Amino acid sequence: MHNKRNFISAIICQIITMISGLILPRLIIATFGSEINGLVSSITQFLGFIAVLEGGLGAVVLSELYKPIECRDDSTIKGILSECQNFFSKLSIIFVGYTFLLILIFPWITKSDNSFFYNGSLILILSFTTIIRYLFSITNRLYLQANQKVYIVNNVTSILTVVNLVVAYLVICIYPEIHLLKIMADIAFLIQPIMFKHYVEKRFRVKISLKKRDNHYLKNRWSGFSQNLAHYINMNTDIVIITLFLGFKAVSVYTVYMLAINALRSLVSLLSNSYQSALGKYYAQGDTENLLNHYSKFDTLNLQISVIAFNTCLLLINPFVSLYTDGINDANYYQPIFASIIVFANMLYSIREPKRYMILSAGKFKETNFGAIMEAVINISLSLLLVYHFGLIGIAIGTLVAITYRHIYFINYLNKDLLLISFKHYLAPTVIALIICASNYYIYHLDLIVIDSVSEFLINGFLLVLVESIITFILFKIMLITQKALSNRRDK
Repeated sequence: MHNKRNFISAIICQIITMISGLILPRLIIATFGSEINGLVSSITQFLGFIAVLEGGLGAVVLSELYKPIECRDDSTIKGILSECQNFFSKLSIIFVGYTFLLILIFPWITKSDNSFFYNGSLILILSFTTIIRYLFSITNRLYLQANQKVYIVNNVTSILTVVNLVVAYLVICIYPEIHLLKIMADIAFLIQPIMFKHYVEKRFRVKISLKKRDNHYLKNRWSGFSQNLAHYINMNTDIVIITLFLGFKAVSVYTVYMLAINALRSLVSLLSNSYQSALGKYYAQGDTENLLNHYSKFDTLNLQISVIAFNTCLLLINPFVSLYTDGINDANYYQPIFASIIVFANMLYSIREPKRYMILSAGKFKETNFGAIMEAVINISLSLLLVYHFGLIGIAIGTLVAITYRHIYFINYLNKDLLLISFKHYLAPTVIALIICASNYYIYHLDLIVIDSVSEFLINGFLLVLVESIITFILFKIMLITQKALSNRRDK
């Protein structure tokens, strides 16, 4: 029941977030220009560096909470949550110091043409949501997630996203100023921690204390550091490198392409987020049969959805960007080679998510740190090596190679140490996915799809999703029938 509510609310939340994520940047680009849009994106990513210091604590807290929640061990639950909140309270102090440091060095490292006050005040405003999240929001959110109450988080997020979009539109219509727009977003965000706190205290009667306890419930709090570092680098290093080497307009080009890609990746990740608590529950119970059964179905379904979503995206990404930036001529938004590489990189990222969540749910942080570190090293090294000569294409190649490496690492680890699933299990689905991708890339290369209006885009999108779904379903059905026939033959 909870999984169903979590999944439905997550879909609604993602659709709302996706719509808002498409409308708001377009309003900003049209009103303030590509330079300011790139500036906001760059500041956001630089502020995000503090996430590295989280050390993957969120994932550690979730893995530690599953068992005491199952056993209804209130004392342990409160101990874990108190240590978690203490950690994030200290981190918020470090973040404030980092914010003021960034205000001083940002104009120097980015060679920004804006005044010191303009950049500094914008950095200060954009940092506010992170401070609020650390001090008042994140611990309650983690508790709700571990309790399989993700739908509460999703519902609150959906409401606030709509409120933020309406307020932003009004600001742009009445007094178009980027600082005011972001201040109003901060004020709207204040509602979130209030609602989380009220629900947790009223429904679960759990109050988080900042008192120090004798027990160290999160002894392995830094064991997820490498996982968190790799995840952060792969999500954020691209914009930082583009800012330093290519400038704010290139950042704006990158973020426009990533609007559609991030929306799809988040949509596919809904499945992973909704299932993470269930996987953690079965692992904590030692229910191997249910764990393997649910993981296998989850992994196969996620693969099919990823293939359908991102191959449709591949064929529509350039028409989408062309429509989205119609009338905006201050940057070159047509980047077909970059688009194809970054689409396939993010498809692979989505395909591997069940494997990553399975490892996180099992709390296998230290055991998989090497793969996480190597992914980060590969991404940074290749991106820095290739960005000078190939620009955005070099960035995309670095991301693709790093994600591919860790995907293979995940499969190997699950095979040897966790679920004992062999490489043969992934062979047939991988071949089918490659055939579908190669066919779609050939069509993409011919550049046959021309779209001149939003209605044409929606119609073509619907038809392409339908065709991709039918082809994917048929090929995977043939694979299952073939596997079953071979299995029956071996049994005889």
